[in-house]
Amino acid sequence: MPESYDEVLYPGYAYRQTHPDRLATMATLFGMNPAPVEACRVLELGCGDGGNLIPMAFGLPKSQFVGIDLARHPIEKGQAMVGTLGLENITLRQLDLVDVSGELGQFDYIVAHGLYAWVPPVVQDKILAIAKSNLAPNGVAFVSYNAYPGGHLRTMVREMMLYHTRNLQDPDQRISQAQALVSFLAESRTESDAYGMFLKAELNRVLERRGEFLYHDDLAQVFAPFYFHQFIEHAARHGLQYLAEANFSDMHAPAATPAVAQMLDGLSGGIVEKEQYLDFLKCRKLRQTLLCHREVSLDRALKPEHMTRFHVASPAVPVSAKPDVCSEAAEEFRGAQGSGMVTAHRIAKAAIFELSELWPQSLPFQELLERVRCRLGGAASQDALALGEILLRTSSAGLVELHVHAFRFAAEAGERPVSSPLARLQLQNGAMITTLRHARVEVEGEIERQLLLLLDGTRDRAALLSELNAFARSSASTASREIPPEELENVLGKLARLALLVA
Repeated sequence: MPESYDEVLYPGYAYRQTHPDRLATMATLFGMNPAPVEACRVLELGCGDGGNLIPMAFGLPKSQFVGIDLARHPIEKGQAMVGTLGLENITLRQLDLVDVSGELGQFDYIVAHGLYAWVPPVVQDKILAIAKSNLAPNGVAFVSYNAYPGGHLRTMVREMMLYHTRNLQDPDQRISQAQALVSFLAESRTESDAYGMFLKAELNRVLERRGEFLYHDDLAQVFAPFYFHQFIEHAARHGLQYLAEANFSDMHAPAATPAVAQMLDGLSGGIVEKEQYLDFLKCRKLRQTLLCHREVSLDRALKPEHMTRFHVASPAVPVSAKPDVCSEAAEEFRGAQGSGMVTAHRIAKAAIFELSELWPQSLPFQELLERVRCRLGGAASQDALALGEILLRTSSAGLVELHVHAFRFAAEAGERPVSSPLARLQLQNGAMITTLRHARVEVEGEIERQLLLLLDGTRDRAALLSELNAFARSSASTASREIPPEELENVLGKLARLALLVA
C-alpha cells in the first residue's frame, strides 16, 4: 500500500544478486547470449528510493535504468540523489505497476526484488506479465519471493506478531511490540528443544533487522510464500521459463551425500523437480529466481571449457600463513559466508591463492591460467580443462565468483586518493554504503567515515593526516591521539580492498 511506504520509508540498499553482471553471468553460464552489461537497459519494479538502482547507474554510465514505485516519498528521495550525483542515465517514476504498458519499452534485465510475495494476486500476475511483455528476446528477469517449506516457519511467527499488534495503529508501537513478543517467547523457553531453538533463531532475525524491515516485511498486510513449482507454473502461464537462481551456489545441495546426489540426479521431472526437492532438503525460505522467454534454448551441461568466457574473483584466503601450492600437501582456504575447501590439487591451490592475492579484482580466465602455470613452473595440455573444472566446482560452492563484467575501481590508493562519490553521498544519511562492486558495507569507525569523506582527490597523505588528526582532537567520539602514517595506510588499504576507491 502506498501510504505505508510513504509513512515508514523502506531503507534502500544495493543487492549484488540483482546487478546486470550477475544476471548476465548466470545467463551466459546456461548458454544464453545476454546483452552486454556495459550497454544495456534495466527496469526495476518496486525500486523504492533507488538504493539498488542508483549505484548500478553510477557504475554503468553507458547503460540506461528505469525504476518505478507506487510510493511518492521514496521516489522523491531517489530523484534528489540522482540530481546530486548528476546522473543522466536513470529515471525514477512514481507509477502503479498495473499501469505499466509496452510503451515503457523493452529491457535487457528486469528486477523485482522483495515485491512478488508482498502484493495481491492481481499485482503478482502483472509482475510476470511485465517480465514477459517488456523483456527483450534474450533478456533476463529477476524475481525474489518467500518460499515454502521454510516460509511456513516465518509465517507462524508473523501470525503471532500480527495477533499481538492487532489493536495498534502507530507504526513505532507495532514494531516495538512485535519485537517484544518474539523476545518474550524466545526467553520463556528454557528447554533446548526444536521449538525453543527455532524461536531463538527467529528472535535473532527479528532483532537484528531494522524496524522498517520488520514493519514492511513481517507485519505487512500481504505475505504470501510459494512452493517453487507453483511460482514456475505461474511464470509458464506468461510464456516464461526457469533459467537459474541468482546465486549459483543456491542450486546445489550443501554437503550432499552420494545417496542424496544420486536421488536428485535420478528425478524424472527435470530441473524444476530437482530444485523443488532441494527446497525440501534445505527448508528454503527465500528464492531469487531468474526467468527468460520460453523460446530461449538453454544449455545446462555446465562444461568446464565454457569457463573461458568469464572473469574470476575470490575473497577466499589460505588458513596457512605460508601456503604450499607447489607440492601435493593439502591446504585449506576459507571464503565468504562459511564457504571453504581443503585441497591438495596444485592447480586448485595456485588458482585460489592467486585470486586471494588480487581480491577484490577479477581476472579473465586466460590470465588466471597463465598466472597459475607461471606459479607452478610449467604448462600442461590439460591445465585449461582442469582449471575450468575447478572453477565450476568452487563457484558452485560459493568460494569463487564468476563475472562477465570487470568492475572499475582502484586496486590501491594513489597519491591523492578518491573515494566513490556515491559512497560519500550515502554517508551523509547513514553508515551503510555501496561499493564499486555493488556490494553494501557498513562504515563502523569514525576515522574511516571521516577519511572516506575527505577522499575527493584534493589531498595528499600529509593533508589527510593533518585533517584526520584535527578531527580526532575535536571529536568527543574518538580517542585523543595522533594518527600515525602507517594507520592511514592501513585504512586506505582496507578501503581499496572494499572497492571504495575510484580508479
